[in-house]
Amino acid sequence: MVMTFWWVTALLLLAALAVWGITFWNRRAMRKSPVLVANSEYLDRLPSFARAQRTAKVLRVLQVGIAVVGVVAASVLSGRIATERIETPDFASRDIVLCLDVSGSMYEYDTEILATFAEMVDTFEGERVALTIFNSTSRTVFPLTNDYDLIKRELEEGAEAIDFDEFGYRLGNRDYSDDKVRQYVDFVEGTKGIPDQASVVPDGLASCGQVFDQAEEDRSRSIIFATDNEVNGEPIFTLQEATELVAAREIDLYTFYPGAYDCGPECFEELKTATEDQDGDLYESSDPEAIPSIIQEIQKSQAQAMGAEPTVVRTDHPTFGFVLTFLSLIGILVLGWRTR
Repeated sequence: MVMTFWWVTALLLLAALAVWGITFWNRRAMRKSPVLVANSEYLDRLPSFARAQRTAKVLRVLQVGIAVVGVVAASVLSGRIATERIETPDFASRDIVLCLDVSGSMYEYDTEILATFAEMVDTFEGERVALTIFNSTSRTVFPLTNDYDLIKRELEEGAEAIDFDEFGYRLGNRDYSDDKVRQYVDFVEGTKGIPDQASVVPDGLASCGQVFDQAEEDRSRSIIFATDNEVNGEPIFTLQEATELVAAREIDLYTFYPGAYDCGPECFEELKTATEDQDGDLYESSDPEAIPSIIQEIQKSQAQAMGAEPTVVRTDHPTFGFVLTFLSLIGILVLGWRTR
């Protein structure tokens, strides 16, 4: 929370202190000598008189205390307590397709990407998201939607399911429960449709480009494409053809390259060339923990590309100060009536 007009609060509190100081000084200067009344000593021994004195003293203290609270509350209310958040409204017209290579060498990076996006869902306001996974064939886990409960659930379940070292499991180096194995198999079902082939990257990207709908609407369209480009099969498209198909539909391409597994530098160079030839961006990172910051960079660069200037939105929170000021005023009036 921030106080928009903190200086107003400070001035009012200084003014209140000044008024209190002047009043206190004047009361001392105008104080008169007490008037002596004969035969009045017995009053102090009367229980009702002593009780009345104690009550009057308590009421005066309460009045002063409530007045101080009221002045402070009114000063804070005048300073406008508010919360601030940054909004980029144009993001409401953005479509994002997560296009993930789910071959065995990619599992830890896919896990991080899905988990990161699951955390980011709460910040979305109108964006549509889809998830497509591929190995030798492709499967759309869910189409473009702004049903954020569904998106978050599917991404979280996908992050948990894909966190599975298939190579280690087949070699006997990793042990998983039957439920974990079943969860993984169910998630990647439909991505191994061509026997003896794996990670058919160009066809996977081309399939992701077909997920976008509403072609007639003016929307920002992006593919976040994660692959190590280690093709083990015979794709229908070349990688260059696949990226050209994506660019022809005015889809922005953001490619994650986590590093080589078996393939040498030629896999990276091919991916880099095919991506950048279509004005896409390629991010090279062997550290899965770097993925969240890269995704934030994508958001920032897309905001600039769309001409969306982030704006600060302030929301006032006057309720507490108003209620406290109002109650203080009521308290002073009630105590004033009581001591009249």
